[in-house]
Amino acid sequence: MKDSLRLVVVVTVVCLISALLVSIAHEVTLEPIAKAAERQKLDAILGVQPEGASEPVSNAVQVAGMPGTDGTTVYYATDKGYAFEMLAPNGYAGPIELMLGFTKDGRFWSYRVLSHTETPGLGAHVAGSFLDNVKDRAIAETTWKTTKDGGDIVPITSATISSRAICDAIARGVEVYNAIQKQEAR
Repeated sequence: MKDSLRLVVVVTVVCLISALLVSIAHEVTLEPIAKAAERQKLDAILGVQPEGASEPVSNAVQVAGMPGTDGTTVYYATDKGYAFEMLAPNGYAGPIELMLGFTKDGRFWSYRVLSHTETPGLGAHVAGSFLDNVKDRAIAETTWKTTKDGGDIVPITSATISSRAICDAIARGVEVYNAIQKQEAR
């Protein structure tokens, strides 16, 4: 009985010390992790803007009928354009989170994939080579669908679903861009 009690006390002390160390580590790393996440977001925002864009300023716009939201989209304005996050829920292996960038003169400039679960080697090309198919296009002159769906965008070979998801997200991004333009015109 005495040995059992001693074992319980030792295990309890070890658990308390471990919990204390984990708690301290959490507190110490909380701020650096938040700063790193903010830096990654800033890099993504500036990465979808023309080179030399100013520091972004956060704003919000109401977009009627935007699926999966309450109609409010937070966007970031620079001296050269706008950036905002968009979710493509219909990717092949799940949702694709994007940062979209538009110029003030009505061009879709670029996107950056923030996260995805697409198939490595095929659908994962949405984070790389597919960008060349959509970047720096005039919004008004582009049908944001793949050529297989009657649009202007050539899909990734063997990754049509992923390509469609990106095109759909950009098309919804155009709606946000138009709402931003209307809001700024007031």
